[in-house]
Amino acid sequence: MSPRPIRRKPPEKPVDNKRAIKNIISLLKDHKYRLIITVICAVLSTAFTIIAPLMIGQATTIIYDGINNLIHHTGSIDFASLYNILIIVVALYIVSSIFSYLQSYLLVKISTKISYDLRKRLMDKILSLPMDKVEENKRGDILSRITNDIDSLQNGITQSFIQLTTAVITLVGVSIMMLSINIWMTLATIILIPIAFLIIRVITKYSQSYFLKQLVHKGSLNAQIEETFTGHDIIRAFNQENISMEKFEEDNEKWFDQEWKSQFYSSLNGPLMNFISNFAYVLIAVLGAIFVLQKAITVGDILAFFQYVQSFTRPIQQITRVMHQIQTAMAASERIFEFLEYEDEENSSDKQITEIKDEITFENVSFGYLPNETIIKDLSFSVKKGEKVAIVGETGAGKTTIVKLLMRFYDIDAGSIKIDGTDISQYDKHSLRSLIGMVLQDSWLFSDTIESNIHYGNLDASENDVVDASKQVYADNFIRQLPDGYETLLNEDSDNISHGQKQLLTIARTILSTKEVLILDEATSSVDTRTEKLIQKAMDKLMENKTSFIIAHRLSTIRNADKIIVIENGKIIEQGNHEELLAKKGYYYHTLNAQSKENIR
Repeated sequence: MSPRPIRRKPPEKPVDNKRAIKNIISLLKDHKYRLIITVICAVLSTAFTIIAPLMIGQATTIIYDGINNLIHHTGSIDFASLYNILIIVVALYIVSSIFSYLQSYLLVKISTKISYDLRKRLMDKILSLPMDKVEENKRGDILSRITNDIDSLQNGITQSFIQLTTAVITLVGVSIMMLSINIWMTLATIILIPIAFLIIRVITKYSQSYFLKQLVHKGSLNAQIEETFTGHDIIRAFNQENISMEKFEEDNEKWFDQEWKSQFYSSLNGPLMNFISNFAYVLIAVLGAIFVLQKAITVGDILAFFQYVQSFTRPIQQITRVMHQIQTAMAASERIFEFLEYEDEENSSDKQITEIKDEITFENVSFGYLPNETIIKDLSFSVKKGEKVAIVGETGAGKTTIVKLLMRFYDIDAGSIKIDGTDISQYDKHSLRSLIGMVLQDSWLFSDTIESNIHYGNLDASENDVVDASKQVYADNFIRQLPDGYETLLNEDSDNISHGQKQLLTIARTILSTKEVLILDEATSSVDTRTEKLIQKAMDKLMENKTSFIIAHRLSTIRNADKIIVIENGKIIEQGNHEELLAKKGYYYHTLNAQSKENIR
């Protein structure tokens, strides 16, 4: 297997707040009409809530004046007016609650649809990425972006939008109502706003970077957990549980360190805002008492103003409480859009290819996964239609890389690969790949039924075709011995059947696909000798009149190949059929003899 690109951990960088906000706004634009209705509901809900304290203040004044009238025997409480005001207050709160519910309902619909669309976009991006980007990103980190980061963004939009919208409307409305009561007490309250937001800004500056690092370490930890689960048998076989746990604890410690710092800094907002709020109460109590004594305002106005002060400081406190959600959402959007902004795999041509008429040629092909590290060096050979070509060599020689270049998983650095004289770069990639069927060394199956896994090779095939393909690779017998036969459900890692049986299923899937070109990359390396011989017979039948590339370590399995190419360090060192290479007494001859002696032992 040829080396793959080295996964380098991207450098940590602070969240670009402007870019994050721009990204979130771009998501909300697709729901602008529903968002407008949501804002209207928020305005109405908040407006009715704001009006209510003024009415309660009037009711208090009526009670206060009525009691004074009773004491001085000049009249009584105006219960008719009092009842009317209280009925209006109850109605205001009921209507406010209805609009508040509608606001929450609509916003949940918006945020859920955004999450749904983002998951689709991320999945589509994964399927559209070039291979180097796929291999550059850890699976656990990608999974974390699709699940954790999108959830964080959804919660941030839902909670913060409600809180922020309500807070802004409340601040504006309450300021107007307070001004209608007394301008000086209002100014004394409003002057606290810049102080509050200055505190929020300073704290946010320190905490923002920790929220992004927290998500990065969460993704890294998810990747390690995923690797631990998929490789748990290897970990136990080599008694590496302690080392695996140490790595987990190291990543977990980093996550914990960033998480507590982000939560600590963001939680400072609450106590500081409570102090400012309490200071405002003291200030208003003193000023209110003075103005009552001067008969500039009534006692009811003081009560109403206290409620408005509470309503005024509450939204600021709400903003501070949701700051950590906002920061997490912004950090999550940064990671989501960073992934979405990766360039898709280039596919510059729409020219279709439906068959191979003559031959496939490699002409002076050179390629490296990384700059200045060439894997394939000036490689040239040709394969006639229907020929079986075996590619052999040491691990890392570049055998698998050759077929990856043929399928255009990667584009070559120099030279050309041609089909019937036309460079494959001039063909649509999907059209080119539709000609090729692959059986890899690492068998890969879905968590689905055996029948569905084989059917994946050709969705138009019938059940009889599936059974036929299974019989060709001698898999039908073991499948029927399973309790549910072809309906047996493979688990997540497909480890409820043996590795050799999994490989048989992948070969059956390839047979069903009826491709013109076959790539067999160590296809029989994971099965026993008896099963290998049975598969080899099926393969010989399968490869009739088809162009086949066979990558193999066991040289005994490629004796019948029309051409054998020996690769060393990315170069062809020998080329010919079995007899010709034996006559040369070179690498192939000595390796075959060594393997034969090993088998005898």
